[in-house]
Amino acid sequence: MINSVPVAITNAARAVALKHPNALDCSLYRKVIDRVADDGSTEGGLPTIGGLGVLTPEDEPTFEYKPLGEGRLLITSQFQGTLDLTDRGDALAPDTQLLEALVEPIDVPGFQVKKYDLIAAMPGGGVVIAYEVVGMVSAVGISPYSKKWILAPRDELSDTTPWESE
Repeated sequence: MINSVPVAITNAARAVALKHPNALDCSLYRKVIDRVADDGSTEGGLPTIGGLGVLTPEDEPTFEYKPLGEGRLLITSQFQGTLDLTDRGDALAPDTQLLEALVEPIDVPGFQVKKYDLIAAMPGGGVVIAYEVVGMVSAVGISPYSKKWILAPRDELSDTTPWESE
């Protein structure tokens, strides 16, 4: 019964993200690793390096972004906390301004945003602003948790799928 509270908050947050006048249209992309381990082994769905499991896909040299669908992005505030020590190897946020945002898919039922996903916000006029999901926060400490995503602005993406130069 207590789980109904975060479920109601999540449903309300989805409705706000989809209908808020300041929400932006966006496209969602998932990072897919192209590398294959020398011996073909995997650990947790990622190829191993010399038989050792890879903890994060962050430093993989060969990857591409696969489109997941369209969504809505509502930036709620600037992120004031620090990122997890285990995620970055330090306890300091990067020099860029991190944002907290609600991200809701429009046409992909059951889709869940994940860390390392790429979000292409489209404010209009043909402009695309890219963000990468670097973490999540929750204001509710009860499962299934209401999630806000921590976004970091991305730099030039003209050499990255789906923005490859022709």
